[in-house]
Amino acid sequence: MKRLLIFILMMALIVSGCTTRSYDSNMELGKSQVEEGNYLEAHEAFELAYKEDQTGETKELMELCVLLADGMKKYEEQDFEAAQVFFEEAAAYKANYEKGKLMVQKAIGMSSEAGEASAEPVEDTEAEQSRGESEDPVIESEEEDEPVEAPATSKLADKGKSNKDSDKTLTKAQAENLVKDYADMENYPQLQIQYDREDEKGDYIFQVFEMVNDSKRSGHKATWGWYGVNKKTKEVYELM
Repeated sequence: MKRLLIFILMMALIVSGCTTRSYDSNMELGKSQVEEGNYLEAHEAFELAYKEDQTGETKELMELCVLLADGMKKYEEQDFEAAQVFFEEAAAYKANYEKGKLMVQKAIGMSSEAGEASAEPVEDTEAEQSRGESEDPVIESEEEDEPVEAPATSKLADKGKSNKDSDKTLTKAQAENLVKDYADMENYPQLQIQYDREDEKGDYIFQVFEMVNDSKRSGHKATWGWYGVNKKTKEVYELM
């Protein structure tokens, strides 16, 4: 009887040890996916950890991952108003753990960017068509069969319209997308981008980086490059 009891205790310890290793492994995987901005993959890892041990931290990270994943999906679809709803909900989340608090800060930044993007005026299609119809057409000569220049007033109107269009400036969200294309981030999924500041010329400055894990529980940013974007010309350039 005594030997049977000892055997049962040993098996319980073995099973408990396996459960702990599985929980820790999934938690580490989930947190690394969060650092790379892969919130759906992170949620799957946290969900597996939650099945092993239903801790408060695991529940918090699962809920924040769902909100950020939905927000990023809508943002990529350019449904900025819907994206802002998800980001604001995540930004208002009362996080108690370090990784959860970092995710809340991410949500606050994305909520601001989605708000700026959704506030951009969208030009009415019918008004554009109406302007196109009202513009003076090119008059063709019946005798020489060559186009005759439109009246000077039409040229002045076109010039004014061109100057007005050139005065429009980029938002941070639009500038960020230009940098992503310039740095070919689509082919480097480990890269992340972060708005840094607006310099003395009024250009947007962004940092492109990747997170490098020094150990299981810490990491640092490895800078890929610094990029500037001119608001008026939409030119992207690298900072030396």
